[in-house]
Amino acid sequence: MMNRHKKPHESGANLVEAAILIPLLLLFLVGVADFGRAYHTYITMINAAREGARLAVDHPGDSSAIQNAVLREAQDSNIDLSTATISIANGGAGNPVRVTVQLTYNTLLGNIIGVPSFPMSASATFRARG
Repeated sequence: MMNRHKKPHESGANLVEAAILIPLLLLFLVGVADFGRAYHTYITMINAAREGARLAVDHPGDSSAIQNAVLREAQDSNIDLSTATISIANGGAGNPVRVTVQLTYNTLLGNIIGVPSFPMSASATFRARG
């Protein structure tokens, strides 16, 4: 049988390896969670813009109802768009109506990775009924 005991000079190696590896793994996990949160926010913004554009098909001149539809759709997904800019480009009946949602997304890792926030934008265009 082979003797598998550690040599005296290797006794702290595992502790040093863990001290280096654990913060890197935590940084990676938080980064993955942050990316997932950003992706969820973006998909929600797309869906909210579509809901606003769908409402604009029948009511192209009702800007407040369109904005409320956008906010309501995002709220259903637990995303707060109260700080977002909601733009409505309205060409009138028979013309395209474009709803754009712009938001500054704040990252979880922020200053650690050097990107505390970045702009996100989503839009949808439908033709208003004539």
